[in-house]
Amino acid sequence: MALNISSEEQAALEELKRRTIDCVTPKMLEDNYLFYRFAKARNFNLAEAEFMLRKNAYWRKEFGVDTILTDYTAPEVLVKYTPSCLMCFDKDGHAVRYTDCGRGDAKGLVNVAKKEESLKYYVYLIEQDIEALLKRHKKFETQMFMPIFDFESFTYATAIHMKTLQCWLYCLKAYIDNYPETLKCAFVINDGWREELLKLIDADVLPAFLGGNKTDPDGNPECNTIVKRGQPVPKSCYMTNERKQLGADFQKLIIPPLCKKEISFEVKEANSNLEWEYDIKSKDIDFSLLFKGETLEPVELIPKQRTDTCYETEKGLFKCEKIGTYTMVLDNSYSWIYPKEVYIRAAINPPKHDNSDK
Repeated sequence: MALNISSEEQAALEELKRRTIDCVTPKMLEDNYLFYRFAKARNFNLAEAEFMLRKNAYWRKEFGVDTILTDYTAPEVLVKYTPSCLMCFDKDGHAVRYTDCGRGDAKGLVNVAKKEESLKYYVYLIEQDIEALLKRHKKFETQMFMPIFDFESFTYATAIHMKTLQCWLYCLKAYIDNYPETLKCAFVINDGWREELLKLIDADVLPAFLGGNKTDPDGNPECNTIVKRGQPVPKSCYMTNERKQLGADFQKLIIPPLCKKEISFEVKEANSNLEWEYDIKSKDIDFSLLFKGETLEPVELIPKQRTDTCYETEKGLFKCEKIGTYTMVLDNSYSWIYPKEVYIRAAINPPKHDNSDK
C-alpha cells in the first residue's frame, strides 16, 4: 500500500528515521510504516514525533514487547476469563477482535490481576493479532485493527465501578501512546450496527448473532466454537490481601493532598540499575520516573500510572543506560482530601559486568 504523502512529509519521515534510528529495534523496523505512524500521530511535528517514538522504544524495552510472544506466559485466569478473541478479518484484511464487554465479569477480572499484569496480557493479545496479520499479509499495513465491543447486558454497576474504569483507561492510554494510527474503526454494539458491519466484513465469516451467515457446525448462531464469551470469575481466583512485613530500610513519607514527592538519584555509571519497592497504607498514588541529562527538560521514562498496593508491594527495576539524574515522582495532586502514607525503599546498584571474556 503506497502512502499518499507530500514531498515535505516524506522528508520529515526520513529526518525522523535519522533522529531515532539509534533507539528503534530490528523488530520495530519490521513495521514498514513505523515512522509514518508516529509522524502522522503528531501531525508531522518532528520534535513531538521523536519524543513519542523514543518513549515507545523505552516502553517496548522495559515491557519486553519484542519477545512477548515467546517469553511471556499469560496468567491462566486471564486467559480463561478475558472475553476477547480474534474473530475474523474484514474485507480489507484487517484484524477483527470481538470483546464481550456486557457479559464479561469486568469487576472480577480487576480482582484477579493487578492492572500492570492486565496491561501486559492486553499487549500480548495485540501482538498476537499483529503476528496473525503478518502471517496473512507478509507485511504491515498502516491500519490493522477493527475491534467490536459488545455491550449487550452491560450493567450500570460495572459502568460506575471505578477500579474497572481505571484499568480500562490505563490500557487504552497504553494503546494510544504505543500503537498510533493502527485503528481502522471501532464498533460498539448499538442500533444500526448490523448493516454497518456487513459493509466491512463478509457475511460468510461474520457470526450470525452479529448479522452474518456463519454458525457453529450444529447450526448455533452464537458461534460458541469461535467466539469467546464472558463468564463470572470465581471469587476463589481473586488475589488475597496478605499482611505485608516491611524491612527497617523502608522510609516513611506523608504526601498531603494536592502535593507530590520527588526522590532523585545521581547516576554516575552508565547501565546502573535503579530498584525500588513501596507500599501505600491505603488508597493509591501516581508513580512516574523522569530522567534529566544534559538537556534542560526532563524526559519521562515511565509515564504516570496510578498504583495501589492492597495485595502486594509495588516493585520496579529500571536500567539507567545514561549518566544523569533519575527522579521518581510519587504524585498525590489528584486527591483533594486524602493524604497518602507511603513506605518506600530505593537504591542505585552498579551494573553487572560480564566477566566471561576476562
